Parts: sequence; C-alpha cells; structure tokens
Amino acid sequence: MMNRFNKDVIVDTHKVHLLCLLGNGFYRNRLCSKSDLQAMALSVLPDHLSSMTPEKADIMFLANLVKWFASTFTLNPDLSYDESESRQSVLERRFGMFSARDHEEMTHLFLIILRALQLFCRLVLSLQPIHLRGPPRKVYTPQTSSSASLESQKSEGKTKKRGKKTQAVETVPEDENNNDETKDCPAGTKRPAGGRARMGKGTKKRKAGQDAGSDCSEKQEMRREGLQKPKNDRRRRVASKVSYKEDSEGEDDSASEFELSGEEDSSDSEGEEGGGLRRSKGKSQKKRSGKTLAQKQTETLSSGDEDVKVIGVMGVKGSDQWLEVYLEKVGKWVCLDCVKPSVGQLQHCYKQATKPVTYIIGIDNDGFVKDLTKRYDPAWMTNTRKRRVDVEWWEETLLTYRSPFTEREKKEDIELQAKLLDQPLPTAISEYKNHPLYALKRHLLKYEAIYPSTAATLGYCRGEAVYSRDCVHTLHSKDTWLKEARVVRLGEVPYKMVKGFSNRARKARILDAENRDKDDLPLFGRWQTEEYQPPVAVEGKVPRNDYGNVYLFRPCMLPIGCVHMRVPNLHRVARKLGIDCAPAVTGFDFHCGFSHPVVEGYIVCEEYQEVLMAAWENEQADIEKKEREVPHSDIEKINSVHSWCLVPEA
Repeated sequence: MMNRFNKDVIVDTHKVHLLCLLGNGFYRNRLCSKSDLQAMALSVLPDHLSSMTPEKADIMFLANLVKWFASTFTLNPDLSYDESESRQSVLERRFGMFSARDHEEMTHLFLIILRALQLFCRLVLSLQPIHLRGPPRKVYTPQTSSSASLESQKSEGKTKKRGKKTQAVETVPEDENNNDETKDCPAGTKRPAGGRARMGKGTKKRKAGQDAGSDCSEKQEMRREGLQKPKNDRRRRVASKVSYKEDSEGEDDSASEFELSGEEDSSDSEGEEGGGLRRSKGKSQKKRSGKTLAQKQTETLSSGDEDVKVIGVMGVKGSDQWLEVYLEKVGKWVCLDCVKPSVGQLQHCYKQATKPVTYIIGIDNDGFVKDLTKRYDPAWMTNTRKRRVDVEWWEETLLTYRSPFTEREKKEDIELQAKLLDQPLPTAISEYKNHPLYALKRHLLKYEAIYPSTAATLGYCRGEAVYSRDCVHTLHSKDTWLKEARVVRLGEVPYKMVKGFSNRARKARILDAENRDKDDLPLFGRWQTEEYQPPVAVEGKVPRNDYGNVYLFRPCMLPIGCVHMRVPNLHRVARKLGIDCAPAVTGFDFHCGFSHPVVEGYIVCEEYQEVLMAAWENEQADIEKKEREVPHSDIEKINSVHSWCLVPEA
C-alpha cells in the first residue's frame, strides 16, 4: 500500500505523461496538414477518386478509397529510417516509393490523402500513459525450459529446509523401453520417481511397493544411473512441474499422488508418452491443468479497493492510430482503418489498440480535440473510468481545445449518450459502484439517498433493485444548506438520519450511554429547502444571529438596507460614534480540532456608510502621523543602547 506522497507523485507523473502524448498528437496532426504533402497526395490519386467533392462523399466512396489505398501502398518494415531526418521529408519519400515502414506511417499517408480531398477528418489516438495506480500486480510470462528447471531447483531447496510433506521430484524419461518395463511391474506397485529419493513418512509406503516389484525397480535403477537428467526440454519442463504428494489415508489413493501444477499448458499433459501421469489423472487432470489462453492474457491491475480485470494481450504493442471522417451527406462520423481495411467498424479499431485502453482522443483539421473513449471502449462505464485521471482536471485540460462548432458537437454528444443508454445492464455488482447511469442502494454514501422513494426500478442484479443515477441525491444538514443560501422549510421531516461527526455530537454521545448508537443528525434534500430570505434592517440596527454576527456565505444573504464594508478595525470607529456594526462571517476554518469562524469586514446600515468611512480614514491618518513623530527622549534611549552595544569587552 503506497503512502500519500508516492500516490501524488504517480498521479502527477501520469498527468505530465498524458500532456506529453497529447502534445505529440498535435505535432502529428499539424504535419498531416502540410500543403506540400497534400499536393503530392493529389498527384498519386486516380481521377475517379480525386474528382469527388466532400458534399457527395458517402460510405461507398470511403470503402473504394480504402480499397485503392490498401492495394497501392504496401507495408514494408525493412525500410530505412534516419532519426535526424525530418518527418515531412520521410513522408515525401514514402509517397514516392508507395510504401510505408509501419502502421503509423500508413495512417499518416492516408490522412494526408483525405485532407487533400478537403474531407473533414480526425486523427484518432489511443494514448497509453503510465498506469495511474502503479505497476500491474501480475503479468503472465510464458515459462521456458530454463526458467522451469531453475524453479524446480528452488522448490527442491525450499522443501528440504522446511521439511514439508509435499516435495518436488523428477520423473524418469519415458520412452518405449521404459513403457515396457512399467508393463512388467505388478499392478499394485508404483513406479519409483527419478532423482533424489523421498525422505519422511512416505518411505514406509514406498518400501512396500518396492518389495512387491523388486525386478521392476532394479531395471529402472540401472536406467537412472545412465540418465540423471531429462533428454529434452519438454521432459525437463514436465519434470519441474510434477509434485509428489503423500496421502496418509492408505495405498488405495496412490493414483492421485502425482499432480501437475496449475501453470502447465494442456499441451504438456496431452503430449506425455504412456506413463502413470496421464493414466492416473484422466479427465479430471485435463480440467485442472493449465489455464486457457484467455486466462493467460488476463492481467490484474491494482485499483485501490478492488481489482479490475482487463482482457487482452497485455503489454503487446497494438495499432493505436486510426482515422475518422465526417460525412456531410449523412451527418455522422465514420471510422477508418487503412492497414487492415475496414470502414465504420468500431470494434475492429478497438481490438487492434494496445490494451488496456484508457484515453482515446480525436484531433480534427483545425486542431480541436474530442474525447472519444466512450464511443469505442465497451467497458467505458465500468473498468475504464477507474483507470483514468480526475474527471474535472481532464475536462479542464481539454476545454481549451474544444471545437466552436456547437451544433455538431451537441449532436455528437447526444449520439454518444444514446449509445451508452442502449447498452445492457451490468451483470456484476461491483460494476455498479460509481456507475454514471445506474446505482444500487448498497453503494450509496452516508449523505446520499434515492428520491423519490417510489423511484422506478430499471432492473435487478442478483435480487437487488437497480435505479437510475438521476434518482441519487445528496443530502445536507440545516447548517450546510444555510451555507448554500438555502433554509429548510417549516414542518419538513428529515429524509435520513445519520450520526454526526462534530465534536459537540461526539461529546453528547459519550455522556449519554443510552443514545450512543442513535442517529442524531437529521438530513434534508434540496426539494425540502427554499431560498434564504435576508432580514431587513430597522431603525439603524443590523439584524444579527444568535452569536451576535451576520452570516454572509453568499452575497444574496446580505441584510436588506445594509452594506458590506471590507476595512479592518471598523468596529472601534463605530463604537466611538455610537453606530451599530456587526462582523460578517463568510465561512469556517477547521483547525486545532474545532471550527473557527472566518470574519471578513463588517455589516453596517447604508445611511452610516459614508460617515464611518470618513471617520476610519481620519483615524488611519492619525495613526500614521503618530508613527512618524518619535519623541526626542526615545531617540536618546535608542542611541545610548546602540553605543553600549559597541563597547568592547574587558
């Protein structure tokens, strides 16, 4: 569990890396808008494609364009690349040879062609910053023969030291001769394992089997002397994963003493020649043998309170760039992949991206950015949001690059929201936590409640009712609502009761043992409140609260007929003139275990504002004058002290 400092460092590093990737995307987008490159793109286009106008372009035209590009430009990873050469000159050479080095260059070439045709398109990027919650907890790595032998040696050393009952042993290499020998052995005997002999309680059981089949053991012992190690990597890998477990119940269970570890592939168990391993396990061994391919490609990421599983080949570089074209004829965006030709297939582009997918953005011709993660990622509302940075920070970052075409943006947002609503309800209870559309009662916080109480049920998950997230409201106490310039209406019944966390509430529960577990803080919803109506000043008197001051959490709470004067020490001047003046409390500061009021200025009646301001200015002038006029006696005292300090010590 990382501490707060390390967590803040990781979050800040994640943000910086994300901004760097975003800046790199801007550079690539500007590069594909160069007029020289677009001119070269038009020169290689056939006439029937270059004559198409943006208003007439449709999906069929895009399909023909992608088909022509895939047949004309080839992907050649062996092409030379000089890092000192500019990217623009590299793309110019690629147009000349009708070939590209990787998926990124192919995407850039096709983007240049689209913009040369005056089509409004986006460069879609799947950003892969460092993990927000630290490195992955577990990563699957295929086990090689060398690593398997090392692990077997380590496991043998550990079992010898600890003296456990379970001990790893090596199997004798099996071939045709060995199979014949095992057939000659009596049916009730066990084939002794190669390598070191087991020590402990199991020796008694093994001696009984060896006495019954002494001829068989002698032949195998002679064979072990000549072959101390398996002949090939396959047998060595199997030998390192076999464990011999002792069963104290009797010899009848001897068939289950050999077990393969859970990390072994099914191919290893199926490829064994003849031997007691395959015969003893049978169908049950195949069920418990190695993981499936999908399970091996599953990586568990640390997410604080729970684990988030992401399906896919983790750590394998995918195709993180593709394109989107806006068709004016149909009024929608269409995704394109020019390397593996596809048009309008969202899931195709998503499957080609590097996993896990976290941020997918699109940069258009004018350099404006749009977050498109919810369009492509099917797990956007469950797992993906948990791997992203704070929503407010990310939205504020992209606010500068928002497109000014509000109508098109609003239409696209409506389509994305409708797509999310069309998705089925999650099947796991953990996916409902902080879900943007649905909620369960078990996941409500202390100050949250579902309103109305008769809210419609959208479905059920394991017997629990599923509600819309719009029905979840935040409740507050009377004092908290007052800070928002709202008051609870008379006669309203608390919608929810909870335990208060203030010092006064805790002390009251300590003194009263009977009500220690009782909820003592009433909470109210916004529908139970109304706007604060400020009081009216009468006869030059400022209306106060029970503590002798005025709550001014919002400007609308200023009493009618009064003004707020933000000058220090105004109350002294008002006291001398006999004018009513009250401090203005604009908030509370929590320190030293208590909440302390924050006073900013004073509240006075309007008719006394000019008089008090003039008197305060005169007082400040007198104070400055007195500070400048230092008495002569004080000057002599200062000089005498200064001369005494300069006298050297005797």
